[in-house]
Amino acid sequence: MSGMDIDALHSTLLSISLVSDKIRVARENLPVNGRSAVHLGNLLDKAEDDLRVAKATLAHELGFRLCPRCWPPELIATDRSGRAHCPACNQISYEKAA
Repeated sequence: MSGMDIDALHSTLLSISLVSDKIRVARENLPVNGRSAVHLGNLLDKAEDDLRVAKATLAHELGFRLCPRCWPPELIATDRSGRAHCPACNQISYEKAA
């Protein structure tokens, strides 16, 4: 792990912590009426987005290949024949994987 950017890893950990806090707030604000349900949905959407960014940041720092077409970037999967594809957009070739 000596070659990894400690600031990027710190940022990832901070993002994961923020996600945890947002989920806690969402749980504390379980819907009582329609407006609360919308607020909860927004909090959960933000938490999911933050978690996806944190996952992509950490994956990049750990040397995993990421899809250059998705945001946040998704991890690249490789099939048995060695062809890479993105599970989210499914439109990536082996040569274009970052």
